[in-house]
Amino acid sequence: MKRLYVDIGSTNIKSAVSAGAEFEGVERVAFPAPAVDGNSRFEVDVDKILERVHEIVDRAACEEVYISTQMHGYLLADAQRRPVTRYISWQDRRAQACGIQLKIAAPSGTAMKGNLPRAGVEAIRRTQPEVYGRAAEFFTLGSYVAYALTGNNATHITDAAASGYYNVRERTVYPCALRLPQAVYAVRPVGRYRGAYVYAPMGDQQCSVLGAGADDRTYVLNLGTAGQLCTVAKGYVSGDYESRPYFGGDTLCTVTGLSGGKRLKECGKEDVPSLAAEYAQAMARLPKREKLLVTGGAYAWHRDLLEGVLERLEIAYTVNEGADALAGLKEIAEEKNG
Repeated sequence: MKRLYVDIGSTNIKSAVSAGAEFEGVERVAFPAPAVDGNSRFEVDVDKILERVHEIVDRAACEEVYISTQMHGYLLADAQRRPVTRYISWQDRRAQACGIQLKIAAPSGTAMKGNLPRAGVEAIRRTQPEVYGRAAEFFTLGSYVAYALTGNNATHITDAAASGYYNVRERTVYPCALRLPQAVYAVRPVGRYRGAYVYAPMGDQQCSVLGAGADDRTYVLNLGTAGQLCTVAKGYVSGDYESRPYFGGDTLCTVTGLSGGKRLKECGKEDVPSLAAEYAQAMARLPKREKLLVTGGAYAWHRDLLEGVLERLEIAYTVNEGADALAGLKEIAEEKNG
């Protein structure tokens, strides 16, 4: 069976096809540049995103399509599902600029922060009432891609929970004036596109962790544009971290907002002690583990700097530079079809 894997990242949209054990090459196209990139707003023309995704899917002509996507981004649409906003990226901070504060319970799988979509929608309601007045439906980036391909506003809970509108533990939805995406808890198709089954888009962090081969004895330092430190725990657990949904009903305990590629490119050797302290403090907030696994594209760019940081953490570590969300998507597909 020929399968297509698409990872919609913040820098690139990566894709690969497989009909056997190996990828038939990995392709990259740049994620569209922001249309608005101000002090607090980061918006991208959603049609440009869809144009690139459609080109990838159409060219591949596969029987199954698996998608992972950057999380904490969204757009609003009217009752006819026509966008009334651009895609508002996870890098957007309008809620923080407006001083929005909401009570977000741990079972939401996320925390109150400047890029929380639920808070961003409230900021739009307060500062752009004419836009909010036309809005009837909320999409994550993943669910909008699914809608563009299948006509269904649906996504996997690993993507949906990042919006702040879902209770992961109870598998319920918090009250909202807007129609929300259908959140599915199993990896399954949400529709078809030109005969191909399109599976519910999944969170890129969860797919990257799975692709790296992490288990419940391992911390994972995931260094992309932004940085997270996380670990897998059995079932639902909560603590001084985000209880993000993972596959099979497990939890990806996650500390967010850490230095990733965007900040590391501004750092030098003099920053090694502070970076090590930052990552060590994040590990201390998570369930205790035996070893550390480092993944993400930022490692290759900042290898010398990060080797000095990792030595200071005083924990056995390995680096898996090749692991990414595409590897996780492939593992999911093979497990489902194995």
